[in-house]
Amino acid sequence: MAEVSGESHAPLFRNRSFILFFLTFFASSLSVAFFLFTVNWYVVDYLRLEVMLGIVFFATSIPRLLFMLIGGAIADRVNKATVMLVSDFTKAVLLLAVIGLLVFDLLSIWVLVGLAFLFGLLDAFFWPASSSLFPSIVDREQLTRANAIVQTTQRSSIIVGPLLAGLVIGFGSYELMFGIVSLMLLIAAVIDMFLRRNVNKDIELEQASIWGAITDGIRYVKQSSFLLTLMLTSVSLNLFLSGPMQVGLPIFARNVLDGDEFTYSLLSGLLGVGMLIGAIIVGIINIKRRRGLVSLGGIMALGVFMVSFSLTGELWLSLLFIGLVGLTMAIIDVPLISAIQAHTDEEYLGRMMSLISFSSMGLLPVSFLLTSMFISLGFAIEEIIFVASCCLLMVGLIVVIFTKSIRQID
Repeated sequence: MAEVSGESHAPLFRNRSFILFFLTFFASSLSVAFFLFTVNWYVVDYLRLEVMLGIVFFATSIPRLLFMLIGGAIADRVNKATVMLVSDFTKAVLLLAVIGLLVFDLLSIWVLVGLAFLFGLLDAFFWPASSSLFPSIVDREQLTRANAIVQTTQRSSIIVGPLLAGLVIGFGSYELMFGIVSLMLLIAAVIDMFLRRNVNKDIELEQASIWGAITDGIRYVKQSSFLLTLMLTSVSLNLFLSGPMQVGLPIFARNVLDGDEFTYSLLSGLLGVGMLIGAIIVGIINIKRRRGLVSLGGIMALGVFMVSFSLTGELWLSLLFIGLVGLTMAIIDVPLISAIQAHTDEEYLGRMMSLISFSSMGLLPVSFLLTSMFISLGFAIEEIIFVASCCLLMVGLIVVIFTKSIRQID
């Protein structure tokens, strides 16, 4: 088991490891926001293949689902910052190749599907490493506030990313936009190098095998009714939330609001604004008790706001409700992540975060495919979002009524 650095007890912004983590997380998050916006709008507006957007998301989610558990086991056995470095650098190189294809007008939908698959594969190792590194450099009493700061950073990138990407694409080009994404990933990789030197060295391989580490993590989860219930809830939420919202947002911007890349960037940006405000609220309050109950309230509110969003046809109302959707998403996520980190033994953190991510992604590919299938059958995107929102409300009610373990977790 790795020892926790003495720096973890220092105030957050006097903690060198936390500052480095903060910087690389910001660069990575901003690059992700740029990348997702650019690919989504390229498929919907340039290629005019909105029915294929779900396939792109499907290609991203499959390797994450298949390799996330392996990524978590590896994160518990090696220097986590090294995993982050390899992931960021490789993605930067892949995007440089994409720019070359764009110059010669060779960037087809199937190239984007392949790129999405590779990014998903790299993320399957990056996210367990980053999320399990975090608690080892921050004191557990500061976890909620530190998570709120990191979530605020991510939400800020979601706000700034789409707005800047919309401007760059509108007044520049896709080549320039992908070049900026590659540069941000290279910056993140450089910071990862410094972070690698500042955290614990590689952990000795104590487990017999990767598979043995994974099964050991599964046994650990089975002992906790809270973790088991959380995984089942995550599966249901992502089935009804991820596909309709991720696939649907650019289509909603163009078809329902009759907008362009700036309309899509405003919707994405306001979603991020809501997430930012929610993370700030949670960080200021620094919730330490009844975190599960707070998250359950957020699930119910999320369903109501999504229903309202699906019924709007005016830009200002759409912006209002998408902002409220983002706010409730942050209120759901931050307390639960903090509770998981606080109630998990450190040597299992990598596997726990990957198992939680694995469970939340369990039906993600199905969600993307179902959304694309309903679009291809002629259903309007607002109809798809409305039905999914109603299902989300039903899940929230079931969880509130029957899941005592989440209601009582601190």
